[in-house]
Amino acid sequence: MIALLVDILSGAALTAGAAFYLIGAIGMTRMPDVFTRMHAVSVSETMGVGLMALGMILQAGPSLLAIKIAFVVLVLWATGAVATHALSRAALHDGVKPLLAGPDGRLVATDCVDLFPELGVRLAQPLSSETPEERGTPLPEDGAVIAEPAPGYGPAGNTGANPDAEPDPTREGR
Repeated sequence: MIALLVDILSGAALTAGAAFYLIGAIGMTRMPDVFTRMHAVSVSETMGVGLMALGMILQAGPSLLAIKIAFVVLVLWATGAVATHALSRAALHDGVKPLLAGPDGRLVATDCVDLFPELGVRLAQPLSSETPEERGTPLPEDGAVIAEPAPGYGPAGNTGANPDAEPDPTREGR
């Protein structure tokens, strides 16, 4: 009787988790901008993973496997939140504007600085990965280049091919 109840609860949790993943996938394809797509994925990541893991833990019973599944869920929840934050911050720094409802109900690209002036101050500062001083790399003198592109690559000679590769005899003369 208990085994039947565990199987029913496990099946319900797995089905509900799969439904959250389906909703997240539909949201990923239907949402209009990067921020709302991240929201759709975060719902499936949080609830979908949690419910599916609950179903697997119920099937595993009190064992080391259940502890491992719970640990994997905690790691996924922690890294998912960090990745979502990093992705949204990078999108804001790249100038992507979130879509908000305008006065007529249509979606309008909105500058976050208009809504949150303190955010404008933070966005005006470069990311730590963009500032060589914080990495300990000295800034080059005026006009100096930090690193030269490899031969055959970069703006001066972007051929799109490996410069060390042997020429393909079948492509000569084309």
